[in-house]
Amino acid sequence: MFLARIIDYFNTHLEAFNPSASLRRHAGFRNDNGQVSAELGGIRIQSRQQPILELAGDEPVAHDSRIQLIDQHSVQETADPLYFLSWNREDVIFLDRFLRVLHALHHLSCHGIDALPLVVDVHWRHLQAVEASHGAVFEELLARLGIHPSQVVLRMSALRLLADPHARDASRSFQDHGYPLLAHGVPLDAEPQAWHLLLEAGVEWVTPEPNAMILARRGREHWSRLIQWNREARAVGMTDWWPGLDTPGVLGQVSQLEPTLVSGSLLGEIQPYQRA
Repeated sequence: MFLARIIDYFNTHLEAFNPSASLRRHAGFRNDNGQVSAELGGIRIQSRQQPILELAGDEPVAHDSRIQLIDQHSVQETADPLYFLSWNREDVIFLDRFLRVLHALHHLSCHGIDALPLVVDVHWRHLQAVEASHGAVFEELLARLGIHPSQVVLRMSALRLLADPHARDASRSFQDHGYPLLAHGVPLDAEPQAWHLLLEAGVEWVTPEPNAMILARRGREHWSRLIQWNREARAVGMTDWWPGLDTPGVLGQVSQLEPTLVSGSLLGEIQPYQRA
């Protein structure tokens, strides 16, 4: 009943996401027998998630969220088309908060109030669009769900954080509101100054650049660099997470690098979309 009531509340108060956005007239959340989804401009949006585990453990320590878009022609595993349709800053701000709340609603429907932390994306265009007080509005939206910011890990592009002072200001604002922060795609050749910039921006979790998994598959000649990346992350107090472990071979190779956290379809199936 709580889930149905909160979905009804959000659907009648979409201006809370951004009162200046035109997209709010074309958006809404759905609850189909406990299965939470959303619609935006005729596109069905489904939240999916996957457990994140400690390498040595069998129980998840957090969950990783992803977006799935469904229309009459295809199913896509990306939110990018939605951002392509959001031409102005007001719609970008609305969309980013709307998707994060969808993930939170789905998380509650799966695990309840006392759930493990949930990793959600903050799009780089959202960082550009909001001038100050990043995280304040989302904190108010989460409060409606009984969720504290400490339960939501915000994932941001490491390259954006390293290149853009405004993005680092935004991340510090998020940190001030109590959100744990994840820098996604930290380069394997990151210099010491880069690690310190991320640390000063409040980053607590890191994942390596996508190419790292390809190098891990190629063999031991690259392992010294991969092991060193893990050590550098830990040396500044960050938690290293290696996602995308999809086969036993990859899991075996990456396990020898001794990462702290791992995830992938091999370790826990992403929940499939079910047509209503």
